[in-house]
Amino acid sequence: MVTDLSITRLLEQYDFHSKLYVNCLVDIKPDDAQKRINQNTNHIAWLAGNLVSVRYRLGNSIGLKEQDVFHELFKDQRPIQKHITYPDLAPIQKDWNRITPLLRDQLFALTEEELLAPQPFDAPLLGASNLLNTISFLIDRESYAIGQLGLLRKIFGYEAMKYN
Repeated sequence: MVTDLSITRLLEQYDFHSKLYVNCLVDIKPDDAQKRINQNTNHIAWLAGNLVSVRYRLGNSIGLKEQDVFHELFKDQRPIQKHITYPDLAPIQKDWNRITPLLRDQLFALTEEELLAPQPFDAPLLGASNLLNTISFLIDRESYAIGQLGLLRKIFGYEAMKYN
């Protein structure tokens, strides 16, 4: 059984991440967005673009017909590609700002039956394999990536991400 409280709590986290994402990208210089700590880590531009891509992927799985601007770079959860210069943060963030309210409205409109339907794509889940748990996993994953963005800010000498 899904309660209104379940989706409400997920949407609160979604809204919080929507703000933190933007806060993580404040004042990042283009060169710093492309820097990697080492060859085993992602950089800010990849993390930012991947987060946008995942929101579009979730939206597509629940009926949105939108496609992210940099779909080819991030499709199929493609890992960072070593010899590619990723787009500047401004167009990536513009795409974030485009999908965020559309996806939020779509998530808010989901019925209990839709939330309990089988998961739309393969994702590691705790509990039942349904859309609600997929949404929960993806929102949790956003926390992980936003944490990396915040850490990279500090590593590259920027002030800490703001929560307000």
